[in-house]
Amino acid sequence: MLKPNVVSPLLVASVCYLAVLSFLNARGITASASEAGGVEVVLYLLCFALQARRVPLLTLVMAAWIASWLVFSWLMRQSPDIKGLRDLMIPILFIGLGRQVANVQYAERSLAWIVGILIALGLFEALFTNAYSQLFNTFSFYVNLGGIREGSAAFEGQMLTLNGYRPEGIGRTILPSLLGAHRTSSALMEPVSLGNMGVILLAWGLSKSWEEIQRKPFIMLSAALLITLADSRLGLVMGGTLLGFRMLPLPMLRRAAPFFPFLIFACVVGAALLFSGTDDTLAGRVSRSGSALLRFDWALILGLSGPLPNFGDMGFAYILSRFGAPLCLSLILAIFMVPMADARGERFRVFVVLYIFANFAISGTSVFALKTAGIMWFLFGVLSTSPHGARI
Repeated sequence: MLKPNVVSPLLVASVCYLAVLSFLNARGITASASEAGGVEVVLYLLCFALQARRVPLLTLVMAAWIASWLVFSWLMRQSPDIKGLRDLMIPILFIGLGRQVANVQYAERSLAWIVGILIALGLFEALFTNAYSQLFNTFSFYVNLGGIREGSAAFEGQMLTLNGYRPEGIGRTILPSLLGAHRTSSALMEPVSLGNMGVILLAWGLSKSWEEIQRKPFIMLSAALLITLADSRLGLVMGGTLLGFRMLPLPMLRRAAPFFPFLIFACVVGAALLFSGTDDTLAGRVSRSGSALLRFDWALILGLSGPLPNFGDMGFAYILSRFGAPLCLSLILAIFMVPMADARGERFRVFVVLYIFANFAISGTSVFALKTAGIMWFLFGVLSTSPHGARI
């Protein structure tokens, strides 16, 4: 079994590495997409090195299937897709890392350290926004990474990234009179990612027994705080959804969960057929995502059409066009084939599936971001091997 204390620095680095690069960028050490990618590669290599001697056979088989399908699709499209490979590498590596650690108590302590960092820096940003902006200048950072154009600034001298403010006419959803239009990013450099982390924390917290939730409410309260600071509409909706599903009997959730991805997909397509909105509301995002799917031909459905189109914030369109329906279906099957050690692990799996596919309905690639995906899949791996005695 892997010694847990060598994993914690890697987990913290996977969450905070962009904050370090952004801080250096604001000090004149210009960051670039290649440098950010290089740091990620180092983290992936470290993650692999920690488990290289203990890789299970089934993991190797799954990795071989993914690699063979991706190579086949690249040949058909006549262009490689390194980002797609990287997106699928994260769950394989971090689930494996969690399974090697196999220690729920250690995972909880590591998560507490990460949450402490996010809360401390998030409150600093909310209370001292100008100081945070000068320390990190996330707008300049993402310009240098190529994610946004310098001319897209909403106002002269902007130092926070574009989604750091709600556009005029939409406004903040959570506590607008108290927190204004500003949305907190903390160490994740984007409010969307901070909101996603809040949902992951909710999934982790709600997977526990009711007794443990009441006895140790830190994770739940932290999730609510991060979602509030980030003004995450997804977090707000998912908070109520996950709480509602937590009240259902586990056997019912276990039987229904494999259908959730397809039900959410059907809702997205149905929204496009019934509504025509394309604004930045929740309904508009879902409708726009479904509209893209209605234009798919068989080549796009199978992930064999090239060159790859840019689907922006349309998650289902993104994964189908890049990975193809055969690989997507096999990945969904693989998630449910991983044996969970107890009731808590089974609940966490249900909540993770809901989070991923709800995110695909309104967003694009945020569920694949290392800064949130790494810790989520690590927790998934831990719960697949370490019984915790959670009550049903």
